Amino acid sequence: MTAMYERARRALLPLLVCAAGSFMLTAQAVPAAAAAAPAPTLAKVQALISSASRGRAVAQSIFAGPGGLTGAVVTYKDAPNTPPSVIWVNDDASALLVGKLIGPKGEDLDKQAAQKVGLLFTPDKALAAAAQPSTGAINVGSKGPVLTVFIDPNCIFCHLLYQQIEPFVAKGALRVRYVLVAVVKRSSFEKAAAILSAKDTAAALQQDQTDFDPKTEEGGIKPDATPSKAITERINANNALMSKAGGSGTPMLLFCSKDGSVQQLEGLPRDINTLLAEMASGPAPACAG
Repeated sequence: MTAMYERARRALLPLLVCAAGSFMLTAQAVPAAAAAAPAPTLAKVQALISSASRGRAVAQSIFAGPGGLTGAVVTYKDAPNTPPSVIWVNDDASALLVGKLIGPKGEDLDKQAAQKVGLLFTPDKALAAAAQPSTGAINVGSKGPVLTVFIDPNCIFCHLLYQQIEPFVAKGALRVRYVLVAVVKRSSFEKAAAILSAKDTAAALQQDQTDFDPKTEEGGIKPDATPSKAITERINANNALMSKAGGSGTPMLLFCSKDGSVQQLEGLPRDINTLLAEMASGPAPACAG
């Protein structure tokens, strides 16, 4: 799945092809006079964005960014249901930077900015939301730190993760909170509905994984072609939660780290033992229950 936030950013790219010039960050020193120049105003930023997008994009607000950049929260007149996104403006509002902005340690500065202005959840907020009863999360295991996993019934990497962590759950070294989403295939929704509609959801998830076909990348649960309104709304809400957390694919993992922070990972971890060594049972309440 591609998160709605990332889709919104990419949707803006063709709108900005007529931006005046290009902008590139380099390691060169910035002249003192340029560094002291006042940041562009919202009006100036909006004028640039409006011109570049031919009036289709609107700057709702601006904020200070790294390296003399100004961040702009942008919405789209012709796509009112598309979530706002963050783009960058250079120091004199003569050019836009639409793409991936990476920090010196590999940080996703776009994502951090979106979290700062409230467009995306921070990992701790995403974890708190995932632990709410409304997600219908499937909790397995009785002891150990809690790993929250956003899982699609047809996701091959989710299946591999499930296989790798099941022995740790069985021996009481790990608890897992599975949040069902439907993002990989058309049949994912009906299979997620079948799992969440079952009397024993943990057993239904286990069946889906036990009978998983790696060749076709299909979960083994029989689809529910007529899910209830409540189940449909639950899956849609879980999909939206994953997107709000900035998740772009499954599995998406959330856990408490021994350094006291909540961490978010996407994809199959390289080494499960290393992951478990990083995990703790707090401080976030969602890591303890």
